[in-house]
Amino acid sequence: MTTRNSRLDTLSLRMKPAALLLTAALSFGLGASVAQAEVIVTTGAGYVPMVKALVAAYQTETGAKVGTAFGGNIGQMLAQTASGSGVNVVVSDRASLKKFKMLDKTEVVLGTTPIVLIWKKGLALASPDDLAKPDVERIAYPDPKAAVYGRAAADFLKTSGLGAKLEGKINVVSTVPQVTAYVAKGEMDAGFVNRLAANAQKAKLGGSLEIADCHQPIVMTARPVEGASKAEDVQAFLAWLSGESAKKILRENGLD
Repeated sequence: MTTRNSRLDTLSLRMKPAALLLTAALSFGLGASVAQAEVIVTTGAGYVPMVKALVAAYQTETGAKVGTAFGGNIGQMLAQTASGSGVNVVVSDRASLKKFKMLDKTEVVLGTTPIVLIWKKGLALASPDDLAKPDVERIAYPDPKAAVYGRAAADFLKTSGLGAKLEGKINVVSTVPQVTAYVAKGEMDAGFVNRLAANAQKAKLGGSLEIADCHQPIVMTARPVEGASKAEDVQAFLAWLSGESAKKILRENGLD
């Protein structure tokens, strides 16, 4: 019995260092995975194509993995982020992001962009004032409470005084892509969208007109969720957004 116990004690002593090494290795591995959490980006529906292009280019250049979360206007996506969706980088306009306390103060400016008035085929508009004409009956823009270009459109109509002349014509929808689709199909006579959407659907539209005044400037930015800016992969992605590769994509997607 004594011999058996001695053997067990010896075996136990031999196993303890190995167990400690295994525990240390597992602990290190877990810590490394947390410290190097992948980037997950969100944006409003109107800028999904741009963010997809940025993510694809970044992954190709660096080999790093970036996740995305899309599905609604920026207000809806921010609500999901606040609920713990896992998103750690948000791309949108400065005004939309300013009021959300869950975001870090770190900011990467991506560029500026105007709102764009589009109209259906068969209609000819020379200026926004033409929206008051009788042959323009239905005008759409995204929800100003939650969408970048809805807020800009509402601001423009109020500041210019044109809104008072369009009572009964305005239709509020959820997102920029919805506005573009309705106008392209002729279900709406005109609408307010971003430059990216107007350019993408140019062949299906009667025309477009950029509006740079009578509304707050639209400054597109990227901001990390609070605390995420300390992660190395988030820092690397934000730094890349300031580089030439990203700037080329941003220009191609309508940002100045």
